[in-house]
Amino acid sequence: MPRKSTTSSTATAQPTAALKGEALQRRIAIKAYERYLDRGQLDGYDLDDWLAAEGLVLAELGDEAGEKD
Repeated sequence: MPRKSTTSSTATAQPTAALKGEALQRRIAIKAYERYLDRGQLDGYDLDDWLAAEGLVLAELGDEAGEKD
């Protein structure tokens, strides 16, 4: 019986492996700051900006990992 491919479960782990530690934190921080600027520098949304930026960066990294395959 053929084995099922497990690439879908490993694909989500690859983005953080491609960029991790301080480099990942810096990329997220830059993206969060861009969101802050786009909103007109309105304070009080730092956590929202960080979480949204984190999602965007991880999605970008996932797309970049998919392009290499």
